[in-house]
Amino acid sequence: MSIKTSCKSLLLAGAALALMATGASAVEWRLGHILPPDHPGNRALERAAEEIAERTDNRIEIKVFPAGQIGGAKEILTGMTIGTHQMAFDGAGILSQWSSQLGVLEAPYLAKDFRHLERLIDSKKGHELVEALRTEHGLRLLDVWYYGTRHMTNNARPIETPADVEGLKLRVPEVALSLEFVKALGGRPTPMAFPELYLGLQTGVVDGQENPLPTINAAKFYEVQTHLALTGHLVQFVAPLVAEDAWNAASEGDRAVVMEVLQTVGDDYNASVIALEKELVAALEEKGMAVTRPDREAFATAVQPIFGQFAEVWGPDTYGALAEID
Repeated sequence: MSIKTSCKSLLLAGAALALMATGASAVEWRLGHILPPDHPGNRALERAAEEIAERTDNRIEIKVFPAGQIGGAKEILTGMTIGTHQMAFDGAGILSQWSSQLGVLEAPYLAKDFRHLERLIDSKKGHELVEALRTEHGLRLLDVWYYGTRHMTNNARPIETPADVEGLKLRVPEVALSLEFVKALGGRPTPMAFPELYLGLQTGVVDGQENPLPTINAAKFYEVQTHLALTGHLVQFVAPLVAEDAWNAASEGDRAVVMEVLQTVGDDYNASVIALEKELVAALEEKGMAVTRPDREAFATAVQPIFGQFAEVWGPDTYGALAEID
């Protein structure tokens, strides 16, 4: 049963309760993330927050803080565990620092596209990973949104084969798998906070980076990067998350509203990102980026050996179980 399907009973039961949930005290949920204000994900969160406040008569007011305004990704999630923030918007990479098995969902070339990634998360193994995050760390995943498919950019040279990555200093998130991915291609991985990345690219602290096309566009990396390689190495989700304590303090009816709004807004957002990705290659070319289309099979083969390093972290059967899912 999918995450969306498993919530249907909550939504149906909660709809009636929401109508009766009057007179409750208003609460403010602080939602922090690192994406730029004009990123489609931030705009979708702001839309959801407005609708949730309206439909709960302001009993739940979600204040969205983009662009690292209340901290980097790790600080935001830490804040959720100690009560300074109630919500976040992030993916499996950073969440794997709390629940290490989730890192398997960031394995390069594991997911073919977003629909396939959804099937991985909706599988028995995927549900186990999500549930462990909630029960062991108090971080509840509310929905699965499409962050995008990651590609590489750099200022040194076009990338056609894995050999072209050799020696490039590439910014990566502070995630072990991301570091090993670049190392396997012969690059020099350099962890750097996302809000610092534009300046790092502009000043040459790093040669390049890897992110989905909407992020590359929204962050205006085309102003400081000349080459875009459509490596498609990681299909990635980003999730609205809530601290379990805050969630349990809300009424069942208001929780149902939050779930319904996030799923509806999330579906619209997912469709918009998929459509946007189709348009952005040409748009980024028009903005001056030279685009290459590497042989992805060669890249997948080059990085396959690193997965054995994570078998103990992910669980001995985790990667294999997910890799079998079509």
